[in-house]
Amino acid sequence: MSKIVQAVNAMIANPQQITNVVQGESEFFFLYKNRYTWSMTKREDDYLLWFYPGCSNPDDLTSFEGPDWEGVPMVTYRAKEIGTKEAKASFSELYTIIKEKLYGLNDVLDDIIADVE
Repeated sequence: MSKIVQAVNAMIANPQQITNVVQGESEFFFLYKNRYTWSMTKREDDYLLWFYPGCSNPDDLTSFEGPDWEGVPMVTYRAKEIGTKEAKASFSELYTIIKEKLYGLNDVLDDIIADVE
């Protein structure tokens, strides 16, 4: 198994470590463990995940467009390039968690579930 898939699975297992989720033009930016800046998007039938070494604030990246990205250090991971079913499933699940965090869906669902408890 690829180390990035293992890392994605660790993020999924520890969603409380995903914070500062903000929406950019076409992707979601977030912090993991309050020190690692990532972003993620879905394009057609693929999920892309970027790591930004040396960046500690996702807000700093949300306004970049086209040529602004030149010179920004980043590492790109594509579920399709990894090519395993586990990579696609893991990337998909992480993408869902990030979107839910952006919109505060956990609080909404907890409030709804509390009605039946």
